[in-house]
Amino acid sequence: MTKASPKTNYHHGDLRRALVDAARDLVRESGPENLSLREVARRAGVSQTAPYRHFADRRELVAAVAAEAFRDLYARIVKGARSAGESKQGLRAVAEQYVAFAIDRESEYRLMFGGELANGNSLPELDQASRAVFDLLRSGIAALKEQNLVADRPTDDVAVTCWATMHGLVMLLLDGQVPGGHGKRSAIALVHASTEILMDGMAKR
Repeated sequence: MTKASPKTNYHHGDLRRALVDAARDLVRESGPENLSLREVARRAGVSQTAPYRHFADRRELVAAVAAEAFRDLYARIVKGARSAGESKQGLRAVAEQYVAFAIDRESEYRLMFGGELANGNSLPELDQASRAVFDLLRSGIAALKEQNLVADRPTDDVAVTCWATMHGLVMLLLDGQVPGGHGKRSAIALVHASTEILMDGMAKR
């Protein structure tokens, strides 16, 4: 019996969208290490050479998936921050949404910060999407400074420190490596503790 060809999953002119969607599904199901142009083409129902019309190699496809994930993270953080308002609770809300996103979408989160994207030529779409998240955090820190709620330190330095703290907490949680038995606490409880410590450290003296 002849094996049926995969069903075509894209409409004319929307091949790139179909490929990225297929790649995201594959990452969620099997992890970023199993993402390949060949399998993505199969899932999208196109020839093995079709992805190369839009992506020079696997790294460019990975970058497209990561950019989509950063845009989703941005939207999630905006929604959380708006519900909390411009205050210390806003920073906590941002941190909560960041950690929740990473836990809910672990495979995509690991891909977003994987070494494959850190090495090599610039990836403009990814750079723009990730920068938007940083700028969102930066604007929140700037607003807190304007309200005299945090010390007058360089805004970029504070934003990087906040992101580094949350990213470090995320990786400890994802890898089950939270030390001292604190892994038994909920992720949200750890976020609250971390943001309180950050705010104390940033507070005006």
